[in-house]
Amino acid sequence: MRFLLDTCVISELVRPRPDERVLGWIDAVDEAGLFLSSLTLGELEKGISKLPVSTRRDQLRDWLERDLAERFSTRILPVDATVALAWGRLQGEAEGAGMKLPVIDSLLAATAACHQLTLVTRNVADFARCGVPLLNPWNA
Repeated sequence: MRFLLDTCVISELVRPRPDERVLGWIDAVDEAGLFLSSLTLGELEKGISKLPVSTRRDQLRDWLERDLAERFSTRILPVDATVALAWGRLQGEAEGAGMKLPVIDSLLAATAACHQLTLVTRNVADFARCGVPLLNPWNA
C-alpha cells in the first residue's frame, strides 16, 4: 500500500515522547510507500517558525531541511494542475452540499485521491467527507 502522511503524523515522529502505536505503524510499513505533500513541509515550517529562538527550533529546522527533505526527496508531492482541479471539484461539491472543508485538508485529500494514496492522519473527522481512504495510526 501507499500512503500520504498528514502533518500530525510526521510531527509525532519528532516529539520528545512519540506515541508507540504511531512508531510501530511507521516501522511496519515499507518506507518507499510513504509520501508527503509539499503543503506538509510548509505547515511544518510554519510551526517551527512560531517557536522562540532556541536549540530545539534549530534542531527541528535542521530536521526539516536536511533529514526529512533527504528522506522523502523523491516522494514529496506538489500541488500541481491535476491536484488543483481535483481540489476544485471536491470544494465545489462540498459547498454545493452546504459543507465547508478546510483548504489545506482538502488539498491533502485531493493529493491523496490523485495519487491513489491512503491518507494517514489522526484527524479522520476532518477528512471524512473528502472521499479518500483514511488510516489513523493512533488506533492501528
